Amino acid sequence: MAQLSRTAQKAEANMVAIEADRCAIAQLHSTVNSLLQVFNFAGIVTELREIRSEIRGLRTESQHILEHLFGRQENGK
Repeated sequence: MAQLSRTAQKAEANMVAIEADRCAIAQLHSTVNSLLQVFNFAGIVTELREIRSEIRGLRTESQHILEHLFGRQENGK
């Protein structure tokens, strides 16, 4: 009878440990998801900065083209 009682106590302790592990795994999963969201956001911000830089370059190039075209028209008049 004592052996059965010890086995039941060990089983109960194992169930408590398993539940604690489940909670820890759930928290880890949540943390990983949060980190991925932060990483993705940082990646998006980097891409947006690169796009803004490209847009500035295109604006500058467009401005040079317009100045060149209008400069020719004014000189041709």
